[in-house]
Amino acid sequence: MSSRSLTVLTAGLTLVSEALAQSANETVWASFAYVLYGERTPFQGDVVPSLTPLGAQQLYSQGSLFRARYLSNSSLSDEDNAITTNSPIVGIERQALDNSQLSIFSSTDDYVVGSALAFLQGLYPPVTQTFASKNGGENASTLANGTVVNYPLDGYQYPNIRNVPTTDPNSVWLEGYATCTEYWSSSLDFQSSDVAQKMYNATSFFYKRTWEEVFPNTLPDSMLNFDYAYDLYDYAQYAYNHDKSVRDSLNEDRLAILRDLASRQQFDLNGNLSASGSQEGDMIRAIGGRTLAAKIVTQLRMHMNSAGSTDKMTLMFGSFEPLLAFFALADLTNVSGMFSQIPDPGAAIVFELFTTDDDVEYPQEDNSWVRFLYRNGSGPDVPLTEYPLFGRGNSETRMTWADFQAAIDKFAIWEISDWCNVCSSVALFCSALSHSSGGLDDSSDGSNGAHPNSNASLSPAVAGVIGALTTIAVLGLASITAFVFGGLRVRRKDPSDASRRRSSLGGFKGAEKMASDHDVSVAKNGARHERVGSWELGAPSETGKITTPAPVAVPESGFFGASIRRNREDDDEDSLLGASPVDPIERV
Repeated sequence: MSSRSLTVLTAGLTLVSEALAQSANETVWASFAYVLYGERTPFQGDVVPSLTPLGAQQLYSQGSLFRARYLSNSSLSDEDNAITTNSPIVGIERQALDNSQLSIFSSTDDYVVGSALAFLQGLYPPVTQTFASKNGGENASTLANGTVVNYPLDGYQYPNIRNVPTTDPNSVWLEGYATCTEYWSSSLDFQSSDVAQKMYNATSFFYKRTWEEVFPNTLPDSMLNFDYAYDLYDYAQYAYNHDKSVRDSLNEDRLAILRDLASRQQFDLNGNLSASGSQEGDMIRAIGGRTLAAKIVTQLRMHMNSAGSTDKMTLMFGSFEPLLAFFALADLTNVSGMFSQIPDPGAAIVFELFTTDDDVEYPQEDNSWVRFLYRNGSGPDVPLTEYPLFGRGNSETRMTWADFQAAIDKFAIWEISDWCNVCSSVALFCSALSHSSGGLDDSSDGSNGAHPNSNASLSPAVAGVIGALTTIAVLGLASITAFVFGGLRVRRKDPSDASRRRSSLGGFKGAEKMASDHDVSVAKNGARHERVGSWELGAPSETGKITTPAPVAVPESGFFGASIRRNREDDDEDSLLGASPVDPIERV
């Protein structure tokens, strides 16, 4: 071993030993985590996107790591100790799940809900003859005649997971981009930008050659381009994991290129802070990160307001868009290039509220600290690592609660009414809030979602009003919003379609589908982030299979019908894959 390598190794071991020594004198009071769903079947094809067994195992493994970190008072196994430290949360139930101590949120997509369930199975695995003290303890399982009754499936535990649809105002904190009209409009601006055009021309040859060699006869040439970068990578990654012939012909290098191109596209769509919507400087493409940041502070604040009795652990399960947005907002991209890449399945960001002593009394704000941790995936060799936020140095991974809240406040969106205004959203709850409060600019009615000193949910009364107005308005607005925001079209059958849609994974979406709206469809409240199959997927037949109507020849246009101009005549430009990466656009 060279002297340089020995020096680096010694320094690394010193940092690890210091971290372990420091953690021994720390007390963790609460944790907030946003977790990406596990591997699923691809958005493209004849199958409905759903969580795979591998995806469930990924989330189960992630949940098990959280259990080792937060619910164990004993020494960790060598395997767990290599990727995390033991940091038990004060007062949390170790064995039996107490739902009053946890707040768990998920989008309504089945593969996200399934991921949340798998995670919770790892966090609180089945256990017999053990019951949470606040839920009655052992007495709840013991009958008068002395018989002990356990839950089914050897003590399976039942988590309270709140599935939040996009029609619920509280979905703003989980997936703030989903029904944000300005976000999707800005996505179209990116597609027609010089940056996207250059990438389109530089990569077309690579995409066409890859599909000719690996996935022949699976989709028209018009789809083999940078506009579909994420869809193509998503399809290829699943095939690489599950089809040996694809793995052999695609190889890791070509898959890595597909991933890199998809990451460039998605980071510009979600992490470009210089792009604006209707308001200058609104960082519209990072809208999902702005609302998620508010939720982080709010949940930790709610825990503090309860003096540590509730919200000991908050878990949110969703897609990767808010993660990329937050990485950009928190200046993490300057810490590591990993933060500009699409996270691996099961990836998790974590925020811990802790104190630097062994005091058992609940702390005051002025001696509370926050740290950020990230685990990119759930593999046995992937550590849960601390990183500095907001441009701080590597030695400043921990910050005071006051500093953390002040830094988040610079870009977070605290009020649902503010989100409605920034997004120019046609979501029905925005209209309901406007009518109930006399205007969206008036946030004094308590309908906010995440102010530092308020509750993150709507009051039952306001929620009831919104629900009633939503129900009344749905039938009247559904057809209009479908036409305006979904690009409602009359489809005609194309006899040649059958010859194009042959592969082990099924076909792809029609030519009118563009990259930035890879999972957008029509919802009752306008454009939304739909992750339940292709626009061209029909209803299930009696056999249970999904029928796919033929594509329609339509003018080349993206979401909302914006024209996209490409130079498709210059064959030289198709060979520019090795060109230097282009910088994100500075202004849209």
